[in-house]
Amino acid sequence: MEDKSSIFHSIHLRQSWFDTRCTKGSYVHVIGQFDQQGRCTIDDNQNMLILHPDHLISALVVADSFGCIRRAVLQDRIKATSEPSAPQTYGTMLHEVFQEAMKANRWDTDWLNNTIDAIVAKHIEDLYAIKLSIPQAVEHMRSKMPELQAWAGVFIKAKPDVSVPS
Repeated sequence: MEDKSSIFHSIHLRQSWFDTRCTKGSYVHVIGQFDQQGRCTIDDNQNMLILHPDHLISALVVADSFGCIRRAVLQDRIKATSEPSAPQTYGTMLHEVFQEAMKANRWDTDWLNNTIDAIVAKHIEDLYAIKLSIPQAVEHMRSKMPELQAWAGVFIKAKPDVSVPS
């Protein structure tokens, strides 16, 4: 909830939160309780701070950051400046198809084919950069759909299967 009152609030970072790089002008979301004096203490046991909440970071980047925070950032920046490759481009497009199918809970071939067509068209510049035509990309993407549908057939259900042990 955004507080637009003129009451002064302060956030105190302790323990593993102490080194969080918040500066004047940083956007933050605080998940926690402020006391009567407008103070919120964030530490390993209570409350949470989300710095720059509008920046999307993949779960893989977050997982990589546990060993070394700088490594995850560098890998993301290097990936953005390196030459595109076919596996990278196909991986991105397959991820988007999977994401759309999960959101819509649609796994039928016609729907997946239409989704592939839209996603491939969206990535036309990436395909040109790796010297692939749209028909080549569509054919490759469609060749992966039986595996995706088989996975969905095993793991995606309209209603959860609940078995009660006797």
